[in-house]
Amino acid sequence: MIRRLALFVRGSYPLPLSAVFAAAWAVGTTGLYAAVDPRAHEWRPGWGTAVAAVTVLVDLLLLRAADDLRDLPYDRLHNPGRPLARGAVRPRDLVVLMAAGAAGLLLLNGGNRPAQLLLAAQFAYTAVLVGTELRSGWPPGDAVVIGVLLSSPIQIVLNLYLYAVFLHDTGLSAGRGALPVLAVVLLAATHHELARKLVRAPAARERTYVHVFGVRATTALAVGFAAASTAVALAALHPWTARTAGPDGPGAWGWLVLLPAAVVARAAWSFTRGRAPRWPAHATVGYLPTAFTCYLLIGLGATS
Repeated sequence: MIRRLALFVRGSYPLPLSAVFAAAWAVGTTGLYAAVDPRAHEWRPGWGTAVAAVTVLVDLLLLRAADDLRDLPYDRLHNPGRPLARGAVRPRDLVVLMAAGAAGLLLLNGGNRPAQLLLAAQFAYTAVLVGTELRSGWPPGDAVVIGVLLSSPIQIVLNLYLYAVFLHDTGLSAGRGALPVLAVVLLAATHHELARKLVRAPAARERTYVHVFGVRATTALAVGFAAASTAVALAALHPWTARTAGPDGPGAWGWLVLLPAAVVARAAWSFTRGRAPRWPAHATVGYLPTAFTCYLLIGLGATS
């Protein structure tokens, strides 16, 4: 089984890139929490942030396994090279991986009760979601809008977990500053979800939002969600109110949220003015890591 799971990780979840992305997500989102909370003086990533990065890495692996189980019939037709679709790993192997990984993450976060409870809630919700789809076939795989709506709570809870880590590390109590951060990250992730499936001429059964909204509307939605993420971030950080970072806010560091927006603007120009069949790959891959890196720099600048 270990050999089969290693083949699954290699084929569906390349560890080097996944580790960089998970670390950027964990540290960047935590940095944004620090930037919008004026009580977070001299915040710096620490041991708790490192545990959070490992947790996000493993958690995303478990979610990849859950998605592969849900997508198995589709992948057998459209992505036969994927490890589960080609039989290199068995469905039972992924169930064992999910159960063992969930138990390990709960133990790893045993010193932070709120974080542990949030992870447990996410695991339970994911299990219900996967079990319902495998047993009843609902929602159907090509119902992409329903699918993303049902999956959104998983991401929200994972970002709330990062907030619980931030509160535990800083000794602070919960405040309203978490809400704009959740909105910023969720809107940015929704842009990524739309953009990575944005194709000019999709195949008949290809899972893309273009089948639902059309190319122009999907492009507008993708750009709109990225713009909304930037607008909420600017409203929360208000970089125009101070020339230097300090207790009142991140100062000029807050303007860094415009950098990922520039990545989207360039990609939108290229896609709409050119004849490329898909949204530019560099923007699909680079948008979220760029955003998370900017969030980290803003957090460090705001608490320096």
